Amino acid sequence: MLVFLSNPPGLAAFDALKIVIPIGIGLASAAYLTMKVVAGDGFGSDKSIPIASLRAGDSTHDKEFDEDQDAFVERCQTENGDVFGVYLMNQNQIVVSGPLVREIFMSEDFNAGDWVDEMTNIRSFLRPMTKAQVEFDSRTIHGLVRDNITPHLPQYTARIVLQLEKNLDIEMAKYRTTTNREDGTFLVEKPVTVLQEMVANAMATVFVGAEVSKSRLVLDTFINATADFGKMLGNGAAPNRSVWKSFVRRAEYSVSSPLQKHIRILAEAATPVILERRRLEKEAEAEGRVYERPDDIMQKMLDSFDKHHFVDLDDVCGYLLLLILGSVHTTTDTSTNLLFYLAAYPQYIETLYEEQKEVLDQIQKERETLRQELLAKGEPIGDDLDPREDRFLSAAAIKRMVHMDSFVREVFRYRTECLTLAHKARKDVTLSNGMVISKGVTAIINMKSAHQSPNQGEDVTEFRPWRFVGKSKAATKAAADFLTFGMGKHACPGRFLAIQELKTIGVLMISRYSMLEIQDPSKTKEILRSRLGAPTITGLIFTERK
Repeated sequence: MLVFLSNPPGLAAFDALKIVIPIGIGLASAAYLTMKVVAGDGFGSDKSIPIASLRAGDSTHDKEFDEDQDAFVERCQTENGDVFGVYLMNQNQIVVSGPLVREIFMSEDFNAGDWVDEMTNIRSFLRPMTKAQVEFDSRTIHGLVRDNITPHLPQYTARIVLQLEKNLDIEMAKYRTTTNREDGTFLVEKPVTVLQEMVANAMATVFVGAEVSKSRLVLDTFINATADFGKMLGNGAAPNRSVWKSFVRRAEYSVSSPLQKHIRILAEAATPVILERRRLEKEAEAEGRVYERPDDIMQKMLDSFDKHHFVDLDDVCGYLLLLILGSVHTTTDTSTNLLFYLAAYPQYIETLYEEQKEVLDQIQKERETLRQELLAKGEPIGDDLDPREDRFLSAAAIKRMVHMDSFVREVFRYRTECLTLAHKARKDVTLSNGMVISKGVTAIINMKSAHQSPNQGEDVTEFRPWRFVGKSKAATKAAADFLTFGMGKHACPGRFLAIQELKTIGVLMISRYSMLEIQDPSKTKEILRSRLGAPTITGLIFTERK
């Protein structure tokens, strides 16, 4: 039952991080880059774990790591093996590499959320956002994604594609008229702004439906909420800045979070829509008709109101905001980076374009064959075989574009930071090699050992976009050799939606533009290995297809 009341907030679910963390550092990325935290429990009691040596004159590993992550991690692993200690970010951390990485992800005795909370006090910030009485490690968000998004992705794809196409044309038209050149190209100085509009509009139609997403305030919430969250994490969250200020900030956010304004925006926009839906439902019941329920996540959450112990509409909107925080920013960031990879490796664009045409040609032929078979039998042709939709970018069509899928997976493999996805040990844990990671110690993952291992194929340090073509290694497949989305039952539940949208954006771009060029080529290497959430440091030049 839906009630429009304001009840005192209880404990907030910490589920958002289960979506965000596998994509890098996620929402804590900016905080991780800017904050230094006080060393915790050291390296633990196991003296058999070697500590990486320091360069002459260095008191920590930070400088060497920042200068060349790959070289630093390779040196340490060569000298010390798969498990070793490092001094980074004023923390003592145990780096875990190779086959042992799986043990960190699969053990319930390691928790990524504990580490992020130590870095950012994020649980204090999330408490006021939701009211349902659940524990920090409940799987409410995971369940919402698993039950309401992933199974319905094929029908959501059509809506997402139409919205992405619409906003792509609207946004790019602005630049064509202002920066058009004699050779027919035009410059987009901040491509992320184009993709923000595209992703926000597409996500909004799925999360809250067409009616609510008409509100510009709602769309701005989809775009800006994560930035506001980042400000919260970066202001006063670091213990070493000031213990007193950190305490005051946590106390302040436990009562009133700046993110409450976004919850109010969602609730105010949703209220009249929900009331109208209830009116139509009652009208249908009175007339003996079956009410056709709106197909968006907000409606599905309202329909499962009691199952998830939601308190009121504000509570539902709080969870919607957690979904927004865990999806819009990361999808925008990765799709922006995808465009820069297409620009850095223009020789692959035509292969992707030809694949797209071949797939759509084949689907068109298949649909025509079905239509002819129905005509031969004298049976009617349904709307699902409307010839006008033969070349639509359906979920099935995008799935067949294996080169695009491989390109996307290779972007994630190549771009990933060397050391990330830290987990905190909740008890003493003995690894299969006999080493013990003590309770309270941070175990951080050596992504290089997974993403640049020999089983990835040849030239693992090079960008090879067709590396996974013909192999059972889809971009959504979370495994020991592809840790971008985590692993095991805590793997990112939203990865199927994220990858589908990311590939769709790539397909739409190459269907419209024959060439993408980086405005300042000297920035190419830096931007291809940029961290999640890093600002755009150069623009893109687009050449329209004739």
